[in-house]
Formats: sequence, structure tokens, C-alpha cells
Amino acid sequence: MIDTKKHPISIIKVTPVELSIKANIEPNNREKLGVIPYTMSVGHSDYDSSEKIIGVGVKLKTGKKDEPDTSDLPFSLTVELSALFKVDEENFPIEHIKDWAVRNAPLIIYPYLREHVYALTIRAGFTPMILPLLEVPTFKLENKNTSTSSKVS
Repeated sequence: MIDTKKHPISIIKVTPVELSIKANIEPNNREKLGVIPYTMSVGHSDYDSSEKIIGVGVKLKTGKKDEPDTSDLPFSLTVELSALFKVDEENFPIEHIKDWAVRNAPLIIYPYLREHVYALTIRAGFTPMILPLLEVPTFKLENKNTSTSSKVS
């Protein structure tokens, strides 16, 4: 059995903000996708210390960053998700919450994003678009009670 420890920040909910796909080619030409370029953006709310929550959003759009026209691609796709996280302030230093929201929270939301991208493309009759796995960086915090450091991710 893997020794696990509960993280001091927990995900409360993940809500779709936008789920859209528009086919740009005929149904009988949808078997092979090739590489579909996409961009991802991330944003977060301010930390609400009274509720002990922070919101983080992730948006994926097909196409290149500087080329908003996606009519030359097999489809135009947008998936935008919003997640809400609850923070245990006794076990997570609030001065690091912004860094955590920028670096770690998107990686927590990413599997939900991958599932929606996969589901939308397959339901529209395309070979499913599978987003790649990402490397997870380590975020280290010095434990206030001891001189050893602990990993928080």
C-alpha cells in the first residue's frame, strides 16, 4: 500500500464554463486528425480568506496563439473549466497560495480538461484528441515546526 497524506488544499468542484466543438470538415473525412495545435490559458481569483477558498480557471482552444482562425483545422474546439479549492490555513502557508494557484492547481484541473477534450472530439465523430501527460514539478515548503522540508504539490 502507498503511504499517502491528505493535501492541505482540496478541490471542492470543477465546473464547465464552455464546452464547444464545431466541425470544419464533412463527417466521412473525420477518421484521421493529425496534430491539432492548441493553446491553454490559466487564471485565478484572489484568495477569499473568510471562506478559505480560491478559484482557478483553465481554458483550451484549438489553433495557434496568434492565429484565431481555425477554419483550416478539422474542428474548432473550446473547453473552459473553473475549479474551486478549499485551503486548510493551519497546514498551508497563505503567502504561497498564489504560487500554488499558478503552478499546481492547473495540473490538478488538467485531467478534467483532458477528459472533456477527448469526449467532445469522439462524440463529434472524430478520432479522439488526447492531450499529452505533463510532468509535475515539485513545490517545496519548509516545515515551520521542524528543520526538515516537506513536499507540497
